[in-house]
Amino acid sequence: MSVVDSRREVALMLTRRCNMACGHCSVESGPHVREEPSQDDLLELVRQAASAGVRWIRLTGGEPMIRMPIVLRLLRECQRLGVNTTISTNGFWGRDPRAARRHVRALRRAGIGTLAVSYDRYHAEFQNLAPVQHIARAAARERVPVSITLTRIADDPQLTDIVEQFRDLPFVQLRFYDVQPVGRARTLPPSSLRSEVEGFCAACAAPSITDDGRVIACNGPAYFADERSPLHVGKLRDHSLAELLDRHASDPILETIRTAGPAGLRDELRRLPGFEGFPFRRRYFGICDLCQHITADPGAVDALRAALSQPSRVAPQRPAAPLITAGRQRGPLTSRYVNGAGAAGTFLRAASAQDGRWPTGSERILGRADLDWNHWAEYLGACGLARPLLTALDAPDLSRWAPTFFAERLRALALRDSFTALVQREATRRIGQVLAELDAHGVVLKGMALALREAEVSPSRLPRATGDVDVYVEPRIASRLRDRLIETGFTGEPGAPAQAPHHLAGVEYRGVLVEIHTRLVPPFWGLPERDMLARTLPLAGSPRLVTLSAEGLVLHAAVHTAQDSFSHGLKTAWDGLAALRVSSELDWDVLARWIAATRAPRGIWAVLGVLVRELEIGVPARILAQAPRDERQRRLETIARRRLFRVAESPDALDPLSRQAIRFLMHDSWIAFGGYLASQVAVRRGRTVAWRGTVGRATRVSLVRSALIHWRQYRRAIRERARRA
Repeated sequence: MSVVDSRREVALMLTRRCNMACGHCSVESGPHVREEPSQDDLLELVRQAASAGVRWIRLTGGEPMIRMPIVLRLLRECQRLGVNTTISTNGFWGRDPRAARRHVRALRRAGIGTLAVSYDRYHAEFQNLAPVQHIARAAARERVPVSITLTRIADDPQLTDIVEQFRDLPFVQLRFYDVQPVGRARTLPPSSLRSEVEGFCAACAAPSITDDGRVIACNGPAYFADERSPLHVGKLRDHSLAELLDRHASDPILETIRTAGPAGLRDELRRLPGFEGFPFRRRYFGICDLCQHITADPGAVDALRAALSQPSRVAPQRPAAPLITAGRQRGPLTSRYVNGAGAAGTFLRAASAQDGRWPTGSERILGRADLDWNHWAEYLGACGLARPLLTALDAPDLSRWAPTFFAERLRALALRDSFTALVQREATRRIGQVLAELDAHGVVLKGMALALREAEVSPSRLPRATGDVDVYVEPRIASRLRDRLIETGFTGEPGAPAQAPHHLAGVEYRGVLVEIHTRLVPPFWGLPERDMLARTLPLAGSPRLVTLSAEGLVLHAAVHTAQDSFSHGLKTAWDGLAALRVSSELDWDVLARWIAATRAPRGIWAVLGVLVRELEIGVPARILAQAPRDERQRRLETIARRRLFRVAESPDALDPLSRQAIRFLMHDSWIAFGGYLASQVAVRRGRTVAWRGTVGRATRVSLVRSALIHWRQYRRAIRERARRA
């Protein structure tokens, strides 16, 4: 019995031939290679893989797109068999924008799932960035997901410049891998390579079928392994593909590499009698360096296999097999988890602590090669967490994991946010003065409210940044307040029509937007605003300004996240924790009662439920038990789980059809949803129905295509959840 089903994904090497001969290539590909498998052989391997239970095939090389007619034939066959596909390519075929569009369109029609395009300092010797950018733009047009694979060395100043070139490209995920001293990279200076060796090896979860008819433990680094090595699984001329995939899945040495990494083998070997003097080196230059040192020693391999195969070792693993398999499919061993809730929780804990230390276990997330550091720099900045993370950016541990640009970008954002915060506080002070002149009171909302409240409780704590200043006042004095602010130095058009049903047209103070609210949120939410405003709390030193109670702050934050189609989830998690920090006691029953009183409680419960479960935020179980648990709610939470930690965009960034579909799931009936649509149609002059403005900015074809892409992603996520259940 295998502890983990590694047959779900395999790499299929179409050729070792390549138009480049990069200095870091693990399989030493290049133009010199001549022998390669035939189309018929490759098609047969695809069919055998599907029969053996493989559900994802990565087409690799060399450069697979050198054989594009065969690539298209294989993609169509995979689509027929229900197998997902990825292509790893250097992107040489994108040198001309028109050719890039033509090829991407052909790949999409043939059934491609995702594109993985490699670019780094080594590829730069053969081509510039333009082809990769052309492909990324063409893929965005065709709605084909793209990941850009970037390898890095110990000190890589070029990496920052490369990453900058991809910042504005949509639908692109960056993946960062360490150059490993295997293949042609064995000739690189060891001092130029990073020396991170801890953590499990994700590559070993997917065996590779080589161009010369072997099955090896991983795609690339195991290519030149000796036949006696466990990294060499077997030859297809001697065994069926299904047998070799079973051998890969059940080998105890490979299983240890998958779950504990080569470092797990190292630790195990040190405990075995007779191997106390194994010649471990003081320093290894990457995870593959340590792996190959151990697995190349026949005596060590035999001893490890015997020890790891003992019944006393295997028996405890059997009950854990489903948990490990589930972990690879949806839990802490998946790239989706690492680049979602895993990293979000790690960054949230570090930002909350503000003691300059990363929480225990951070290396299991931040040490992963497939962590998208570019996304997290953008996302954390958009959620306003650059300043709270400032002390952690100086921790030595971070330099082991993160590219230089990550800390540099967040430090720059923290500096900008600090200046903005000063202006926001001055704007808030001036608003208080004008309210005093009008003999009125105002309620500071959202991030600014929490920043002011935390300053009272813990002046040394750095709050998250907030983009604007929102203040609620009674509707009868809202226009007078706005006019008076303009008279006293704020900028804005006098008498401008309201921009939304719950706030007036904004004004600015030294570049900071100020919104004067006449309701807490748009009326279609049906929040119990009277009850929420009855529980406001005064601000020290601001006699005319108050904030919502802790319950109101949490509810207000969750509503905004649901309203934005589950965007900026980490910002909401931070606000929830901040509300707990500034309140001596939060009345959970009041919060639950307020949620139940709204017109779309499902959306609020979806936000809170996912944040609590994924980030382990302490909320009483009896409160979460009040949330709906039917299929409609589970589907809504599936969407929330996919978006909360990956999306930091305005509501209009999501196509209107998908946005309205999410809103539909938040309502319990067509009648309730019809009431919501009616409220949107009734939005006052100067604003249009929520979807109409977006339609005006996009062609009908691209709008429908985007909605279909999101629909397919939604259906795939629902099917995956059903299989896991």
